[in-house]
Amino acid sequence: MRFYETQGFLFAIACAPEMIKPSEWLPLIFNEQDASYVDEEEAQSVLQALMDLYNVINTQVYMSEVVVPDGITFTSRALEYVGDNTALGQWSRGFSLGHDWLIKLWEYYTPDALDEELGSTVMILSFFSSRKLAEAFYQEIVKSSDDSLDTFAQKLLGMFEDAMISYAHMGNSIQTALAEERQPQQPFISEEKVGRNDPCPCGSGKKYKKCCLH
Repeated sequence: MRFYETQGFLFAIACAPEMIKPSEWLPLIFNEQDASYVDEEEAQSVLQALMDLYNVINTQVYMSEVVVPDGITFTSRALEYVGDNTALGQWSRGFSLGHDWLIKLWEYYTPDALDEELGSTVMILSFFSSRKLAEAFYQEIVKSSDDSLDTFAQKLLGMFEDAMISYAHMGNSIQTALAEERQPQQPFISEEKVGRNDPCPCGSGKKYKKCCLH
């Protein structure tokens, strides 16, 4: 993957409903092929750079401080950003690859009430990955509208950063909820004191002094 493509991919990984281990996603960066490092030093350098980039993106998602990556600007006509010859197009393609790889996790954990929001968000973030996909989304969604493809693309470009924030929020919320569910339950401790002549709380029917206290 190229640089911006990797950023989009890692954004999808960081926003996943469950935490994904580097050992699982790293091979996809190299398309499941041998990275062909020159030597061990180069391997360590590349892997460290990837982990540093992932940590930056993961921290942004965790802290709800998601931003469009440096180098991606929205100053031209929207359709000029479509395709993998642009930074935004590469980011969008990487995101699409990452989300598609994790689609079963999203389908499993996403509440039905959020299906439409998730679908819209993914569409916006994937739109710029290729002209073919952009036209397919346009034909599917803009059926009863007079908007041109250019107008439609311009509207999605204006919603792009909000879509990133929404996607990150959904994934982060699910991760947080799952983490809370998996925390071990604290044992119940009664603060009520039992007297020596009171019935034993174990349910034996004997006095406490003749049962568990003894």
